[in-house]
Amino acid sequence: MMVHFDYYPKDRARIRALEHRLASAITRAGVGELGETEIHIDGNDGYLYMYGPDPDRLYEVVGPILKSSRLMTDSEVTKHYGVRTETFVTNRDGAR
Repeated sequence: MMVHFDYYPKDRARIRALEHRLASAITRAGVGELGETEIHIDGNDGYLYMYGPDPDRLYEVVGPILKSSRLMTDSEVTKHYGVRTETFVTNRDGAR
């Protein structure tokens, strides 16, 4: 699963804190692992990568954390099901 989000350089500490929350939740639930986060130095694009055997179960665990983070407002989530993908925008009002 990949999450594309916008950020500002001042958000780096908040991104690290979010990474720790996500990694802990994923490990506790036993649904996969948090991969490396990609932050473009020359722009405001960031990507979180998460891996697990069931993207729906992985999103069940991390979705509430993503929705609670102001950094992830209007982030784009892509779930990978083998060769098929599902992409949607998540936001703080409870929608996907």
